[in-house]
Amino acid sequence: MESHRELRYTIVLLSFLLLVSLYSIQGRLEDPAARRSPVKTIRTEYGDKYDCVGLYEQPALRHRLLKNHEIQMRPSFDPQRDNANPTGNGTSDKSIDVALMDSCPSGTVPIRRRSTAEVSRAKALFRQQFPSFNKSTRNIPGFAFAGITTRYEATTVYHGAGGMISINNPAAISGQVSASAISLEGGSPDQYSIIRVGWMVNVDLYHDNQTRLYAAWGQVKNRQMTGCYNTYCPGFVQTDTSIALDMPLTPISVVRGPQYYVKLSVTQDKSTGNWWLNYGDNAKRVGYWPSSLFTNLGNGAPGLRWGGTVSSSTSFLPQMGNGDNGQYQSAHFRHVELQYEAGTSLNGTIAVTLDVMQNRCYKSGDNYYKGEFWGYSFYFGGDGGDVTQCSS
Repeated sequence: MESHRELRYTIVLLSFLLLVSLYSIQGRLEDPAARRSPVKTIRTEYGDKYDCVGLYEQPALRHRLLKNHEIQMRPSFDPQRDNANPTGNGTSDKSIDVALMDSCPSGTVPIRRRSTAEVSRAKALFRQQFPSFNKSTRNIPGFAFAGITTRYEATTVYHGAGGMISINNPAAISGQVSASAISLEGGSPDQYSIIRVGWMVNVDLYHDNQTRLYAAWGQVKNRQMTGCYNTYCPGFVQTDTSIALDMPLTPISVVRGPQYYVKLSVTQDKSTGNWWLNYGDNAKRVGYWPSSLFTNLGNGAPGLRWGGTVSSSTSFLPQMGNGDNGQYQSAHFRHVELQYEAGTSLNGTIAVTLDVMQNRCYKSGDNYYKGEFWGYSFYFGGDGGDVTQCSS
């Protein structure tokens, strides 16, 4: 009898250990967000898979501040329509289309499938790279920014920023990140808030050197930066069924050749305070960041900036833009816009003072209104180099 009890105990114990082992293996291989069967899976030509998950099953709502969040399906302001600008010099005047080949069903949104290891890697890379967004850290070795920024005024806040960014594919290796940037930010160093959108080349995150659409948010709390890239962790609420973050952007602009653009903007909803990401010529609403995530963006953003940003854990910083830092052939922004009052349209007539930020390795400038095709525009970029020299 005793031997039977010991045998049963042994079998139960072995079964339990097997289940724990299988769960552990599954946890390492699968994204926790994908443990529920998706309604549909969309495969892209680049090898990525996007799972169509329920609106209330997306990663965003796992954030402790969004526990009882009710998803806002559309902003209270009217869609901003931008008629096609006149084409000049054989250059495309429209934003490229990155919609998935097939949309997710109504009531679901596309979330890129990734392993738990990739999610952990994204969080680690975010913590490593995010300090470059804070103006107070711009001279720290390993980070650099070149572009234009609004001059801080205590009585001025902004409720939107946008522009058309030339799509480039800067050379970057493991340990390096090169990106474009439209940033809405502000606050003291110990309570800094930021939203950032654009494209980036991030070899360590994606294991490739493709230029990809991305969005990030961050909030300093208890002297620690918290936040996330895209939908790798809670925060950004996806609402569109076909425009997906992490998508590669193609075609790539050619130096002294055709230029291609991605049009992005972030605008604040006056009624909720939420910050909406808008994509393309018709300002398609991709999703939003709930205002409750931020300490200093609830009533507008104290500062804005546009340009390129790079970071590196190696001894060299990578290319920014297309690697050129001259006025006519460099990466650039067209139709830089900002919003002075919530609920109004983005304004291409820049009536505030903008400062040019650059350093030894990365240049920026030529920032003024240049006519209907270019609007308010500027160039930025550089070939990179030694971390210590390029960060000062």
